[in-house]
Amino acid sequence: MTEPRPSSNGSANSDGRGYVHAQVTIVDMKSYLLSVVAIFSAAVPGTLLAWWGTSSLGLTGIPLALATVFMGMIFSVAFFAGLIALGRAVKFIK
Repeated sequence: MTEPRPSSNGSANSDGRGYVHAQVTIVDMKSYLLSVVAIFSAAVPGTLLAWWGTSSLGLTGIPLALATVFMGMIFSVAFFAGLIALGRAVKFIK
C-alpha cells in the first residue's frame, strides 16, 4: 500500500482528485467488529423481551407487530447502553 501524496489543497489524505484515502488499522477493525457484536447482542434480547411482553398482553397480528417493534427499539437501546457502559467499566473498550 502506498502512502497518499499531498494534494494541491494541502490535505495529507487526498490524492489530488478529491478522493480521501482512509487508512483503516487493526484497532479500527476491532472497534467496528465490537460495535456489530454489541448491536446484535442488544437487538436479540431486546426484541425477544418486547415480543414476550407484548404478546402476554393478548395482542395479535399487526398490533402485536407494531407494539413489538416500538418496545423492541426501547429495550434494545437500553441493552446497548448497558453493554457499552459495562465494556467501558471493565476497560474492554475505550
